[in-house]
Amino acid sequence: VHCAVVRPLSRRVSAADHHPSGCDAVAALCARHTDLVHVTAGVTACVALDSRPVASVLADNCDEVLPAYERYLSAICDVISVNAFAQIARSVDPPSRLVSCFSDRLPTGKITPEAVLTYAFLQPLAHITVYKGMVSRGGCGDLGRWESLHESQEAKRKEAEATKIFWESAGRLVDLFRTPQRRLVRESKTSPLFLHNASRFSSHWFILLSDAFIHVTGATHQLHPLETLWVEAAPETDSLQNAITVTMPEETLTLVASSNHDRAEWLLAFQTGIKAHLNKTALPARTASYKFSKHPLYKDAKYTGRWLSGKLEGSGRLEWEDGRVYTGQFHNGLCHGFGRLETPGVSVYEGQWRDGYQNGHGTTRFEHGDVYTGYYKDGLENGHGVRKTGRFMSSQASVYVGEWVGGLKQGYGIINNIGTGEKYLGCWSNNMKNGSGLIVTLDGIYYEGSFVQDVLTGHGVMMFEDGSHYEGELREAGVFSGKGTLTFCSGDTFEGSLHGAWNEGVKISGTLHKHLPTSSPRHTSSRPSSFGQLCVGADQKWKGIFRQCWTFLGASPDGKSGETQRAWDNIAAAISATRAVRHHDLLHTIPAYNRPDMDQEYYSQISAYLAMAFDSVHHPLGRALCELVEAYTTTYGGVLVHPLLLSQAVAELHSITQRLYQVVRLLFPALPAYPPVHHNSPTQSSEKYSMTGLLDPIILPKVYSSLLVLYSLHNKKEDDTYWKRLLKWNRHPDSTLMAFLGIHRKFWANDDGSLKQEGIFSSAVEMLQQLKTMFSPMEKLIVIQNTFQEITKAVQSEVGEDFVWTMDDLFPVFQYVVVRSHMQELGSEIHFIDDFMEPTLKNGELGIMFTTLKVSTLITHI
Repeated sequence: VHCAVVRPLSRRVSAADHHPSGCDAVAALCARHTDLVHVTAGVTACVALDSRPVASVLADNCDEVLPAYERYLSAICDVISVNAFAQIARSVDPPSRLVSCFSDRLPTGKITPEAVLTYAFLQPLAHITVYKGMVSRGGCGDLGRWESLHESQEAKRKEAEATKIFWESAGRLVDLFRTPQRRLVRESKTSPLFLHNASRFSSHWFILLSDAFIHVTGATHQLHPLETLWVEAAPETDSLQNAITVTMPEETLTLVASSNHDRAEWLLAFQTGIKAHLNKTALPARTASYKFSKHPLYKDAKYTGRWLSGKLEGSGRLEWEDGRVYTGQFHNGLCHGFGRLETPGVSVYEGQWRDGYQNGHGTTRFEHGDVYTGYYKDGLENGHGVRKTGRFMSSQASVYVGEWVGGLKQGYGIINNIGTGEKYLGCWSNNMKNGSGLIVTLDGIYYEGSFVQDVLTGHGVMMFEDGSHYEGELREAGVFSGKGTLTFCSGDTFEGSLHGAWNEGVKISGTLHKHLPTSSPRHTSSRPSSFGQLCVGADQKWKGIFRQCWTFLGASPDGKSGETQRAWDNIAAAISATRAVRHHDLLHTIPAYNRPDMDQEYYSQISAYLAMAFDSVHHPLGRALCELVEAYTTTYGGVLVHPLLLSQAVAELHSITQRLYQVVRLLFPALPAYPPVHHNSPTQSSEKYSMTGLLDPIILPKVYSSLLVLYSLHNKKEDDTYWKRLLKWNRHPDSTLMAFLGIHRKFWANDDGSLKQEGIFSSAVEMLQQLKTMFSPMEKLIVIQNTFQEITKAVQSEVGEDFVWTMDDLFPVFQYVVVRSHMQELGSEIHFIDDFMEPTLKNGELGIMFTTLKVSTLITHI
């Protein structure tokens, strides 16, 4: 058979120009027959060489022989199912020797070439029965596997024969759906199954195959792969009996059987077929691929991923024909959770989804270089967000940080226009500057007023770098348009009507008031009366960030009862949802938030927890602080920094701290309120456990660099004067400097006038130099306190432990330490401490020491 049939047949199939499904099956049969011949030859050789029983050889080679027969059986059944033996008979003629060999085994009158070839190819399967008997009698080998193969071969051959008969009567479906591996399981013409609520004049034919379910309606047909088919019995009602619900990705059918028994048969057929095709239990949740054809959202898209009862659920990947690719989470058939959407030539979005749209926090990187990071609602920018436009330093480059509504800039926001050299801080409406706001330019000009559709209009303020300023009517930035007052840096003022651009020539009509110096000159204000009153208040800024934080916690600033528990539940859910990210152990443990009283131990626990929470972007506090720091540093940092923004920066930081503290008090209600409520008792917990003491060490280090630049610009003139004087004084030796500052000789000189000790106050100088390494006012005040202590230690080591300072003795010594510390921009450091230190400290020991430092600096200026 192998030489006379298989070899020539294999050559002819390989040489064929086209390969229909029957040819593929025939080629596979030839290959499997060749494998079987080789395996049989190997077993025969072993028997001949070892003189062992056949059963023993079969047992030793079971893992090779059994799979060969299993594959051959599958190939035979594939050929039978597509009626390919007729094709084989047309390709090769059986030799006469083969016909005479099998003629007595075929029914009379059916000795045809097809019958002879069919019998010849089926003949090796008869060896399965023989080998099973040998193994059984020999008492060795895997008898169970041989019995299983023997029992399954007849069932598989019958299944293939039934499939062949079905395809012979299937008409046009043959060319569409017939494949060698596909088998008929059940069909509704022989086992009735009807579509529920079908039209009287419609016809429906349901065909269950081994890998698909086909629904034929008239001249149309639909094929549904079993891997994306879910079947269950429908609930019994008065109007619906013996029904089955068949769920597919794009439709659900309710089918009705003629009896309860038939329904059970159909259900068993469906479940068995799905289980066999998936090679696992037909669970509601599974992994599969499917290409949508009519889904409103996913038309022509291919999905690969997790399913649950016919709907996309869990991780998956969607690929559209236009190149779009979504990779991420699904829920209830829609994009839901974290996901990434790539749109070729347009953008890449990565972030949160809900109900099929971008909802929550995400980042979109556009093809042309723009980047948006922030919150979305129903696919549009909504809430707080950052939009970076253009390439850095290009003419169109800009950064917007602020609120969005429906994809448009709306609410408070700032835009740093790198190309034009302008920065705007104010209100927006419909993507345009609208409402209170201010502009600072790279030329050092400051505008403040009301904007209407991107234009500064009406009463406003304009301030120039040389100190001149204007307050009055404006038509746009830099253009006078009506009555106003122009004050020059000399102190002269002009009141009247001004028209025109300030840098092109101005038409004036009014009165010029000359500033005449006198023996006791009257102080003239360097700022307009409306300065700071026409821009957005600190508490109105960044409301979107705080709104998002409160929403995430499930609470409101009103602080209703029960919201603390809900807030902690939401925090726990957020931390648990990011298990892949390694968090500090403190974040995985909910602290004792419901303690009624505050003590030092509890305060320290809260402080430690908040330090970790604010440092994690996965914690709502950390996410809020991260966004606030970015907004703050973008507003007051970078190239477009103006010293006139200092007062706003300080007020804004105070407001941010207070609003964050309000959130913290929701989580820890035992913390004292802010502002503190003062009682008659001398010591209050609100002084020991304060808002600034808790939050300043967390917030200030993150914004300190931007804030210090503003202080440096604001105090530049005074700091430069101080530094020049400092350099001059530090050229002198200690003896000269100490004598000049009026330090009592007993602290530094012997009776003969020589120095007692070189560098007696060096430890105090080194301590004071640490002032610039601290970021919070309390830390800086402690450095000042430690400096005084080092001075006292140095003096007591010289004059005795019982020495007590008087201010007349202490002040010049401290001034010497300040001079020798060589600290640049000390005035800015003092200004910072003054703005942010707690008012309750000003009248205490730390406050007195700080005042001493301020006075030392002022005297050094003289």
